[in-house]
Amino acid sequence: MESLSETYPPQITLAIYQKWNKNTHGTTRGEEKFINYFKNKNFVYRTFNREDLIYDGVIECIENFQYIKTTHICVVDYKLSPVIMYRFKDRDFCIKHNGIEKFQKLWRKFHYKIMPRYKNIYNLQYRRIYGKFRLLRY
Repeated sequence: MESLSETYPPQITLAIYQKWNKNTHGTTRGEEKFINYFKNKNFVYRTFNREDLIYDGVIECIENFQYIKTTHICVVDYKLSPVIMYRFKDRDFCIKHNGIEKFQKLWRKFHYKIMPRYKNIYNLQYRRIYGKFRLLRY
């Protein structure tokens, strides 16, 4: 029996990807029923694991994709971000990992909303006089 899908070990890798397009990526015989499925998926062009990020060739590859993206030669929208990859019908697809964006949002909320309360001069003076917790005396 033919295996339709294969999963990679769950790890986060850096990848260059774009939305799957029938005209650009094509289909083979027997895949007509999967076209609607493929349209919603991100097709992976190139991945970089931890060992690849050490070498200088990665920077040149990323610069090349940035050059293609900024010139008028190609109107394809490439994206570069951390992803979780999987394989379906001998094609590599990915799911964007939003962990970094979530951490940035959490950090901004902490830094701009919570920390100013602790840095407020009145709160600093109050804590200097009474300590962290004010003791109630009867």
